[in-house]
Amino acid sequence: MEMAKNALPEKACQLDSRYWRITNAKGSVEEVQGPGVVGDYPQLRPGTVYEYTSCTTFSTTSGYMEGSYTFHRLNNKSEVFNVTIPRFHMKCPTFRVSEVATEESCNDCFLHDDDSTDTDEYEERRRVLDMPNAPVHCPRFT
Repeated sequence: MEMAKNALPEKACQLDSRYWRITNAKGSVEEVQGPGVVGDYPQLRPGTVYEYTSCTTFSTTSGYMEGSYTFHRLNNKSEVFNVTIPRFHMKCPTFRVSEVATEESCNDCFLHDDDSTDTDEYEERRRVLDMPNAPVHCPRFT
């Protein structure tokens, strides 16, 4: 969340609470509301950016979320307002079961350390995870 650099200083505010409506691919809805976000009550002033990380769970491989934040003005705590969080969609990446790689099929996957004293049997067979092309950077920063 952020406040525009050219916002008036008297528009400075503080987050009070959040509300989320979480819908999975089957249409099941979960509503979550509570104070702040991840234990924080950030204050926003002109040019302020506040980022946080949180999570939710789905019983399906996709779904969407939408909701709102409730704020109050720093210079007038009785001035309370809501900011809508537009709907955004989430989808789990395709996952394929790993395949056992042998030294012949994946020579680059193995580290050869002749000085190693590790004798665990599992090192004879490495597992390689076959993931689709995932973005290297968050699209926001590219």
